Amino acid sequence: MLELPCFGVQVSADTIGRDVARLFEENPSLPGVIVMDAKGFCGMVARNQLFQRLGRLFGIEIYSTRPITAFLDTLKTSPLLMPAETTIQNAAILCLARPVEYVYDPFVVTMKNEPPRLVDFLALILRQTELLTAAQIEAHTQRAAAVSASNAKSDFLANMSHELRTPLTAIIGYAEILIEDVKAGQLSESVRRLEGIAKSGQHLLEMINGILDLAKIEARKMDIFLTTFSLPEMITEVIGIVQPLMKKNDNQFSVTADNAIREMHSDEAKLRQCLTNLIGNAAKFTSRGSIGLDIKKEIRPDGGWVIFEVSDTGIGMSETQLTRLFESFYQADSSISRRFGGTGLGLSLSKQFCEMLGGELSVRSVENQGTTFVMKVPVRSTQKPESLPASVQE
Repeated sequence: MLELPCFGVQVSADTIGRDVARLFEENPSLPGVIVMDAKGFCGMVARNQLFQRLGRLFGIEIYSTRPITAFLDTLKTSPLLMPAETTIQNAAILCLARPVEYVYDPFVVTMKNEPPRLVDFLALILRQTELLTAAQIEAHTQRAAAVSASNAKSDFLANMSHELRTPLTAIIGYAEILIEDVKAGQLSESVRRLEGIAKSGQHLLEMINGILDLAKIEARKMDIFLTTFSLPEMITEVIGIVQPLMKKNDNQFSVTADNAIREMHSDEAKLRQCLTNLIGNAAKFTSRGSIGLDIKKEIRPDGGWVIFEVSDTGIGMSETQLTRLFESFYQADSSISRRFGGTGLGLSLSKQFCEMLGGELSVRSVENQGTTFVMKVPVRSTQKPESLPASVQE
């Protein structure tokens, strides 16, 4: 039914006019009453019309002492009827299409197997105004969000051109030097240059994979591979991956883990990528500080959960920066990419991977003091394939 205040006050066709007027006097908010006879609905009496008639010469004598149907006979048009399914917008259009003297009258809403009811025209217009205002606010919000997303993607593309150019330049440069070394027969430095090519190529591959992963998630085509694996072994692999990052900025790295956690049933590759992203992010924004990985088990009514906390003593973030931290292509400050590098995809992917595994990722941070990311993941994923944003294979 129309989401508006309804009035169901009814009188019989033989009700005297003065009794109807008394109903209006007793209820100042009542816009009209419905008149019913033996056959059902037979008309409507609007407050303003009745009192206009009563206020005319001989009006009280004529209309207050006779059945209310005598008043109905003087009306030029029938009441406006509309089904309860009518939209607010269409109802307003129909009301405004009435003759001028009837525009402000209430209208009748009909409902299947229920008696008709009256709706106040002014309440309808007020509601329509509220909806229009809400629609304008929503349109403005969506436009602002679209502009923000567009700006973020523009910044991302600008940053990405630099990020892609750096490893490509290194690969090409090393390759050219190797060619010259081979021509000159000087091969002693070849291993070091080949290692540089491999490192730059791996960096380039990681960035491209991040972009492809995001595209797969948005297209709902990201695969989840659930397997049972050793958590301690996976953590050992992660430590091996992040140790060079720690040395780069002279950071101290420590790991504490609950020995009771031995096995998990989840997507090992995506979980490893999440942890690597979080720890690598901490290492990038911390210099000569400390970074810790704390792993704990938590028992909930729905089973066991593993809590991964990655904390650092780095540059931290403001409240404003935290609100958009997990958005794709977003970096907390436009200067971040120039100072520290990166594409702004790592945290967004980590959050989405974590949620795909049935978990959650949160952050707390204090500017210039440090940041802590908390990732919570079920020990055993119990999500059904249809509840995931992609196909699941085990």
